[in-house]
Amino acid sequence: MATTKKEDDQNAALLYCIPAILATLAFSLYHFSKLKKHYLAGVNARRVFDIGAQGAELAASGFFGLACYMVGVWLYWLTPLSLVVTLPLGVFLLNWAGKAQAYAFLGVIVDYDQGLVFFPPNTESLDIVDRLMVIPMIKQMTAMDSVPLASIERITRQAGKRVLLHGEFGSRHITFTDKLKRDECLHLLMAGNSRSRTLMQELE
Repeated sequence: MATTKKEDDQNAALLYCIPAILATLAFSLYHFSKLKKHYLAGVNARRVFDIGAQGAELAASGFFGLACYMVGVWLYWLTPLSLVVTLPLGVFLLNWAGKAQAYAFLGVIVDYDQGLVFFPPNTESLDIVDRLMVIPMIKQMTAMDSVPLASIERITRQAGKRVLLHGEFGSRHITFTDKLKRDECLHLLMAGNSRSRTLMQELE
């Protein structure tokens, strides 16, 4: 009997999770379709997606949305009146989680028409105050950094799978978990840079 009750509780918990998962997925697909029109509408836009590099952000935002939903369910069990607050707040948080997943799923985009490379922001650009405030770090999960291709003066590699871009904009890095994806990104960056021969010599 104890085992049956435990299994019933597990099944009930799983059923409660399904709406949160479906809602986050729906928001994620909605935001990705909008981002796709914005970043990948051009015929000369190229995308490099590394599931290993962006997987952490995808998982983190998904678990965040699920945790918020379960807190809302728990509060509803305590008092149904909490639904007045938790329902709109839950929709807002699940929407944010879906948006964060959509941005993570974009990966790296090289747009030759705009002459820009888009990539996830570097957390190193945040100072200690921003990190303590947390909000700036959260905002970075729903944003993309960009660098003009023509402004890239030097490209270096670090630890084999990290691409570092240097120029008038300072320094930025793009991290990969797969060397094939890293090399694909390097090829796209050099194809859109007038100094590709110089950059290639520096990488060798």
